[in-house]
Amino acid sequence: MKNIFEKITDILFYFICFCIVGWIYEVSLFLIEDHIFVNRGVLFGPWLPVYGAGGLIIYFLFNKLKKKPIKIWKINIRPLIIYVYIVIMSTLVELLTTYIIDFMKSDWRSLWDYSGMFMNFQGRIALKTSLKFGLVGIIGVYLIIPLIEKFLGIKKIPTQIIKYLFIVLFIADIIIHIFTGSTYTGP
Repeated sequence: MKNIFEKITDILFYFICFCIVGWIYEVSLFLIEDHIFVNRGVLFGPWLPVYGAGGLIIYFLFNKLKKKPIKIWKINIRPLIIYVYIVIMSTLVELLTTYIIDFMKSDWRSLWDYSGMFMNFQGRIALKTSLKFGLVGIIGVYLIIPLIEKFLGIKKIPTQIIKYLFIVLFIADIIIHIFTGSTYTGP
């Protein structure tokens, strides 16, 4: 049985892994769509904390649900249901994030603006991006989370060193960010 410190560091490691997946997703979108490299992160490392938060929500809400099939004619529709839930949840997280940024007197439009997209709400959220987030989320549930679980299940010293190294680097990045500001270069 894991002690409280191990549980907390495991959750923090999940968070960091989700942050990295989000950064890769965002950078890849710009490389594919605009053919340019854009550091979408606000920190120095390759991580986006909003994806860490979303990933943890997905982990806690949907990871155990994936094991309980819902069948229509022998076809398990559980992944489709989880996908729809993730689309809704990620849309709400993104919308809430824009209001938090507004409250902090910052301009979320410098990070994203969906005003020109089909079915958007005040440029804050849009159908296309929500559907993409759902896809990333379902990949997280069925691929990323099992890989992280497998990694954390390895109880060897190098694995633990890697976990703690990522945690230290992430915390150091946040501390440096507090003193130096954002590294975001914009679209």
